[in-house]
Amino acid sequence: MSFDLGPIEFHEDVLEAMTVGATSHVDPEFIHIFGKPIEMVRKVVLSKNARPFIVAGSGTLGWDMVATNLVKSGENALVISNGYFGDKFGLCLQNYGANDTFLHSSTPGDHPSLEAIERELLLKQYKLITVTHVDTSTGVLSDIAGIGRLVHQKFPETLVVADGVCSVGCEEIKFNDFGLDIVLTGSQKALGARQVDRSLLLLTGLSKPSSVESPC
Repeated sequence: MSFDLGPIEFHEDVLEAMTVGATSHVDPEFIHIFGKPIEMVRKVVLSKNARPFIVAGSGTLGWDMVATNLVKSGENALVISNGYFGDKFGLCLQNYGANDTFLHSSTPGDHPSLEAIERELLLKQYKLITVTHVDTSTGVLSDIAGIGRLVHQKFPETLVVADGVCSVGCEEIKFNDFGLDIVLTGSQKALGARQVDRSLLLLTGLSKPSSVESPC
């Protein structure tokens, strides 16, 4: 049973899968059952080499996974915020000791320009930059393609982290082409999967692989 605010329409294949009992992780069928959604997630973000991690937890668990694995206490993080969830992502990083710089748009309902982001990145070295693809508090759609390509081309030492909880599955995300390092999302939003408190964290070996530690 789904307790999401709705209405949310489920594909008949999803409904059928919900009737299947729990499968042991040592069951020979588990490799196929678990491997199939991993391959499907890659297709959603148009990538052949993204490394999906499917873990039990809320969408915001992805924030904690990023904070604990990708940035150390005292390291700099640039937070591109277009609303409530962008700010909260930054506060989560601060709780783990990151030195945040928040960059907001000067115009309500808009997002910071690529020029403003580049100026900020030139001021000091950042371990990572975070951006909420779609912030539901404001409805702002960020230019993650422009941000990812800018950082990948001019600041390759900086990781690009996109919060796609409300965008993966409905907005175009070309994981490799956009120059993204991390995309996190939730299964119950645009992906339309069953709400079982799952979040997805996607990593790639596209760039800066030595900067990424094993997720906890």
